[in-house]
Amino acid sequence: MRLPRVPLTWLLGAVTILASLMFVVSVVSLTRIIRMSSEQRLERGRDLVQRELSRWEAEHDLDGGGTARTMVVGLRGGLTTTQPLRAGLTPEVDQALNTLVTTAAGEGTVFKEVEGAEGKDGTIMLGARRRPDGRLMWAAYSVGPPRFADTWRQTVIVLSLATVLLGAIALVTVVGTTRGARALKRSLAALEQDLSAEVARPAIVELAGVADGVSSLARSLAESQHEREALAGELRRSERLAALGRVVAGLAHEVRNPLAAMKLRVDVARGTDSVPPEVVTELEAVDEEIARLERLVTDFLVVSGRRLGRRVDSDLGEIARRRASLLAPWARERGISLAVAGSAHAHVDPDACARAVDNLLKNAIEASPAGAEVSVRVTRRDEGAALDVEDRGPGVPEARVVELFEPFFTTKPDGTGLGLAVSRAIAVASGGHLSYQREEGVTRFALSLPSSSSGASPLGARA
Repeated sequence: MRLPRVPLTWLLGAVTILASLMFVVSVVSLTRIIRMSSEQRLERGRDLVQRELSRWEAEHDLDGGGTARTMVVGLRGGLTTTQPLRAGLTPEVDQALNTLVTTAAGEGTVFKEVEGAEGKDGTIMLGARRRPDGRLMWAAYSVGPPRFADTWRQTVIVLSLATVLLGAIALVTVVGTTRGARALKRSLAALEQDLSAEVARPAIVELAGVADGVSSLARSLAESQHEREALAGELRRSERLAALGRVVAGLAHEVRNPLAAMKLRVDVARGTDSVPPEVVTELEAVDEEIARLERLVTDFLVVSGRRLGRRVDSDLGEIARRRASLLAPWARERGISLAVAGSAHAHVDPDACARAVDNLLKNAIEASPAGAEVSVRVTRRDEGAALDVEDRGPGVPEARVVELFEPFFTTKPDGTGLGLAVSRAIAVASGGHLSYQREEGVTRFALSLPSSSSGASPLGARA
């Protein structure tokens, strides 16, 4: 059976109303019971007084001196011809009795109730009748309160307190539930715009549990969204690299053949004895340019996903020191000093790793202001080695950090935009990664490499 949807505040209100009705009915019932019991006791007292006066009237040996007689517990009476009466009662009852007997006439019986005269919670039932001989008979009976009256009064007080407490609890619950529900609605509206928005935590434990669940779900969705965006970016990058690879493969084939022929002819010409020395110098310059073009084609192939050479256990610190020593003269011309510290082994292609370090050092030297220092720190990690290159240059604009490792991205007017892309491709192909950080005016490129071949890419060297 499917129950209809009813707001919790309505249910709490209905519970409060029903509890209040039950309280009213209970109090009214108890009050009527107490009243009926008291009325019955007074009626029994009246009847007892009536019967006692009738019994005394049948007796003719009563003293005429107004002596009080006690026939049963709580019952006093007597026969007198004089006033005022002194029947051994309290002054209040005696005064009420004197007032009562003045109204007695004939053989009829008159009654009067005096509350609180004896025992502050009791009632005195007074009766008087005048005999034919002129003498006056009287009787007084003390009607005490019901023995269970105090218990019923306490029950009424407890019911009253319980009802007030129930109403207060219901009111607090309604207010807390309403506020908590509104806070959750506002949080859900905020999460529609931003999954990282804070979720309000109501005071009601159940609603707080719901808020925790919503917050956990929002975090999971945010993480999934970030992962999806990262995967989408990686997919776009892979598609671009695949397209670039197809272009580079054909370009490399068409360029390398002429370069190989040119290099062969230059080498032959340089080995000829009849070639003048100044021509040999020019041929050496041509050979250097051919080698530079070869390196450029190789960089394109690495970025597009070409496999690296054979990986061996290499000292990453030694590679960094060797590359720094080769670049030191160029750095000194720009007023930059180089510092290399640390040592750690990694499983890499030494030539490819040297190209990656070269690119990182050149970028740091070109970005650093005159008189600054570029530091290289090599450290051991749990699963390999790390090489950090730090400089105090301006870094990359925040808006363009996402493009940093893309091919052809550069902030230098004469740059090719391949240095960082090649370094990252070498790191990924080696089973590691390359990251960028900017903290407190320091730019840091962190190159992480595995210590064994187990960390290599499953494709061998796909960037």
